[in-house]
Amino acid sequence: MAMVNRATSLVVTIHDSNKLTPPLWEPIRLSTAMLTRLWWHTKAYGTVLMIALVTLLSLIFLRIYCTSRKLLLVSTHQNVARNKCHTLTDNLLD
Repeated sequence: MAMVNRATSLVVTIHDSNKLTPPLWEPIRLSTAMLTRLWWHTKAYGTVLMIALVTLLSLIFLRIYCTSRKLLLVSTHQNVARNKCHTLTDNLLD
């Protein structure tokens, strides 16, 4: 008889969260949560986009560099060929 079940004598109260926060604060709370989420997504996607941008700029630079090298080699080759022709004809005329 001395043992009493104390679990049944405990009172459990659950507070409604809508009553604790006034409706005026709800949009502020939601916008803060959205901004926090946007900030974390921006950090992650920003890193990926920056790497993609650097890669794209590097490829464009390499394309311009290779094209200019080919043009320079072609023009240099033509000048060398002309000079060889002139030196040959000059030597033949002498």
